[in-house]
Amino acid sequence: MTIAERIRLYRQQKGLSQAELAEKSTVNNKSLSRYELGSSIPPADALKNIADALGVFADTLLSDGATTIKDVDLFKKFEVIQDINDEDKSIVLRFLDLTIRDYKTKQAYK
Repeated sequence: MTIAERIRLYRQQKGLSQAELAEKSTVNNKSLSRYELGSSIPPADALKNIADALGVFADTLLSDGATTIKDVDLFKKFEVIQDINDEDKSIVLRFLDLTIRDYKTKQAYK
């Protein structure tokens, strides 16, 4: 996924129009359009402003790693879970395991 695709994806997930993101990030609307089309790459300051407006880290927009969490709210929760004590983390992980198991079972019987 390209930077352009990631910017567009996160913008759409936040339910923002290009104009709204441009205003929120103080990036020129025409420039933002070029960034999303991939015809231009945002400079570092614009990239940081866009990331801040989207509630993600700038490296999230830059990263083309295979593992990405597209849901920003979920990502933020996982960041917090990393820092909680082992006992509480174990409870959260067990709950996730059970929820995932139930989801996969439901999918298998559809």
